[in-house]
Amino acid sequence: MSFIHTEIAGIPCFHIQPEGTGKNAMLLLYHGWGTRAEDQAFLGNLLAKWGYEVIILEILYHDSRQCLSRHFRKDVMEKYFWKTILESVQEGENLARQLKKEKERKLVLLGSSMGGFIASGAFAQSPLYDGLININGSSAFEVSERIFQNQGSQAYPDQEEIRKYDPIQFLHELKDRSILLLHGKDDTSINPAGQQAFFEAARRVTNQVQLELFSNVNHTITLGMLEHTLAWLEEHFF
Repeated sequence: MSFIHTEIAGIPCFHIQPEGTGKNAMLLLYHGWGTRAEDQAFLGNLLAKWGYEVIILEILYHDSRQCLSRHFRKDVMEKYFWKTILESVQEGENLARQLKKEKERKLVLLGSSMGGFIASGAFAQSPLYDGLININGSSAFEVSERIFQNQGSQAYPDQEEIRKYDPIQFLHELKDRSILLLHGKDDTSINPAGQQAFFEAARRVTNQVQLELFSNVNHTITLGMLEHTLAWLEEHFF
């Protein structure tokens, strides 16, 4: 199993080849706010051991890409959280086209926290992605923005841009593509209401969406979530 720093469609990333012959699916991982691509190495290696090719993407304003110095300062988050998500979503189409051009295979987006927002947005924008796993993020951008404001954050200046890329606006694009939403019920960072709102809307147009809420779990990825993720991948992308 190899762990190589490379670049795809102009995006720096870590590429992990699977053990053995591998499966006909590549997993694209987006990390959370204020963390690093390398922080996903354990998850990436676990998935590679399961036979999946994995790409861990560096995210704008993180890692080597104009990294901010104080991600968790309130004014920095208010200025850059949505900006990072929306600009990253816009990169998703070129990324998918490049990967499909190199080799025909299934592409599955996996994101946690802020990475879940990005993965969901990119999935909604491009039919080239075959599957989505959103862990402790949101697939309902406007719902989550209202929650952030109710929690005391300033409104993002470009609300129309949030609406423009909100996955819940693209439900007609989701039919026959598999979606897994996992969230801690007691998440104090990203309210699970965003996941629930998207799930309720999406299941009216597709039976390929699943939501699992984990009791007594805050903003973290648990062993139970990993087990659920692997079982879902085996079912849909064996």
